[in-house]
Amino acid sequence: MRYGLKEWAEGYVTITVRGKRFERFLNMVVREGLRVWNIRRVGAETCRCDILIADYFRLRPFLRETGCRSHVEQREGLPFWMVRLRRRSGLGIGAVLFFVGLYMLSSFVWTVEVTGTKQMSPQKVLQAAEQIGIKEGAWKVKLKEPLLLRKELMTLLPEASWIGVTIQGTKVTLNVVEKDDPVKPIVLGPRHLVAKKRAVIHTILPEAGRSQVKVNQFVEKGQVLVSGIIGSEERQRAVAARGTVKGEVWYTSDASVPLKQTQYRLTGEKLGQQYLIVGPYAVQVWPWNKQSFALYESKEARFMPSYAGYTSPVGWKQVEQSEVVESQVELSTEEAVAYAKRFAREDILRKAGKDAVIREEKVLHATTENGKVYVSIHFSVIEDIAVEQPIVGIPQSPEPDSTP
Repeated sequence: MRYGLKEWAEGYVTITVRGKRFERFLNMVVREGLRVWNIRRVGAETCRCDILIADYFRLRPFLRETGCRSHVEQREGLPFWMVRLRRRSGLGIGAVLFFVGLYMLSSFVWTVEVTGTKQMSPQKVLQAAEQIGIKEGAWKVKLKEPLLLRKELMTLLPEASWIGVTIQGTKVTLNVVEKDDPVKPIVLGPRHLVAKKRAVIHTILPEAGRSQVKVNQFVEKGQVLVSGIIGSEERQRAVAARGTVKGEVWYTSDASVPLKQTQYRLTGEKLGQQYLIVGPYAVQVWPWNKQSFALYESKEARFMPSYAGYTSPVGWKQVEQSEVVESQVELSTEEAVAYAKRFAREDILRKAGKDAVIREEKVLHATTENGKVYVSIHFSVIEDIAVEQPIVGIPQSPEPDSTP
């Protein structure tokens, strides 16, 4: 029967037994209760097995009786490991220093992170935390309980309604919840809505004020769309005109696309690099020489052991590089025109603003010259054309919103 860890703790040897009666030798050994395992034949009159150190010294009578001879091939287990360690005292001291250093590294704060801030500066939170001892390099044993730290931070930062202090391994996280300022109502002065560019009215939805145009009407830049002056001629007052006015606007976009395009693709070749992480530092341990492709994409995976909220400062990082090669592709004229239309469409929508929609597009002409395709495209775009224009000289209505 094999005991695994117990065998290793007691120590065992691998021996080779030679002789014509080695089967009888094995039967006698097993009958006497000696622990032997991994028995295997390695020759016509030779077998190999593992046996405990204490049982090995009881083999002499059985060897003498059967006429066999034994030879120690390998020594394994804690006793032999201790002998080797005694001979290499530097290795043992280094291992002890490593674990001592690991404990020391994990006893300090190496990272302080601030989350949740919007109006408040994270640097201000870090400065307040430093006043109560939370800083990089601080000894965790000297830090107060998170509840007490939270109360002291709340005193130093009255702008915060709540501050959470979480100590996880070598990292301290300060989660800040800021006080909500009361929303002040926006006071709008009297104003018109006017056209910011030439267009044909597509839709008009006035919310406050008086509509001055109709659907399908052509308007010039600066023309009033929704008037902020309401009431009769005898009793007029000014309000803040509000509403949505969309118009059809025309653009002409010129674009050029090279027929020769540079493309990048993955070859399937990969390189792996292993790093030992100690605190904020990463040391490459495999391969020894730094290898890299000329062009590559990389992805990284980290393993930092953690248990019961404690994260070790020592971990492992694996970086995988995937080779990328550059190639030249010749586009056809149709493909180049399609590229140009896509680029022009994106540019037009960026200029037209939010919620703009392309109603119609038409290629006016496309020419090929000096390895490029030059394209001129006409676009019809539906977009918001209303902008505000203040009203001067008319009394403002005491009512913020009014409809005639």
